[in-house]
Amino acid sequence: MPEHSGSGRRRIRRASIFSVCILASLFASAGCRWKPAESGPRFHLHGKIVSVNANDHSAEVDHDAIPGFMGAMTMFYPVPDTTVLATLAPGDEITADVVVTEGVPHLENVVIVKKAPQPKPDPASNSNFHMPQPGDAVPDFALLDQNGRRIHLRSFRGDALLLTFIYTRCPFADFCPKVSDNFAHMYAMLRKETPPASRIRLLSVSFDPAHDTPALRTYAASFRDTTGTDRPFDHWEFASAQEKELPEIAKFFGLYYNAERGQITHSISTSLISPDGKILAWFHDNNWKPSDLMADATKALTVQAP
Repeated sequence: MPEHSGSGRRRIRRASIFSVCILASLFASAGCRWKPAESGPRFHLHGKIVSVNANDHSAEVDHDAIPGFMGAMTMFYPVPDTTVLATLAPGDEITADVVVTEGVPHLENVVIVKKAPQPKPDPASNSNFHMPQPGDAVPDFALLDQNGRRIHLRSFRGDALLLTFIYTRCPFADFCPKVSDNFAHMYAMLRKETPPASRIRLLSVSFDPAHDTPALRTYAASFRDTTGTDRPFDHWEFASAQEKELPEIAKFFGLYYNAERGQITHSISTSLISPDGKILAWFHDNNWKPSDLMADATKALTVQAP
């Protein structure tokens, strides 16, 4: 199989997908020795998205050396799966298969192993955006819990509430799965604690009600290895925001979401709510540590204890 010589990182740019059609001759002139194959040889790629060109169905990738194929470089690759292409953004870390068909490489089986950091929302740029502030009173929003019962946020009064947003099909390891894993670790901590930590409650709210309303119990069970139970509902509850209430709930908690072609693009929103129903802290990313958030929640209970 071919491999480009040279240890330096190279960069190949093109203006349109037509240009990639000459890559076979480019590789040959650089010392590539592979022969076109009907099925297409496959190589493993690891890199970072530099840019995405939806018009010609391609992504520019700054990738590591590909053993047996080429050295480290930055170049455009066609991504035939437009659904996958739509989920990519500059800064995303990916793995993929480089498939060479008739001398032309393209990407298949693209997996985002780490999403690019989300910039902190700027409320000044959007008059409809609300960034939760300490002291904001949380409205008594209604939700459907994992049992299909209607609940209200006022039912959590008297306890410190950690509330986050998820959707169970989220494919980005650094988004919903990471936040839920953090909540699972906090639940595991709670099972070992005595008051006031026992008065800390966790709530994961789905913004994909059509799919998640009946799937929440199964989703909760998927964290059994961490929580020690497939029914962690004594301190960690799951709920879905219903279609009519979802826009207002998302707006208050500073959550952005947009569903297209079965994929939901969204931001991260996690809030610490005091026993009297006010925002104590709000996180727009997942850089917080479970132990730190647990300490903040415990402090909130201690401060407001009679």
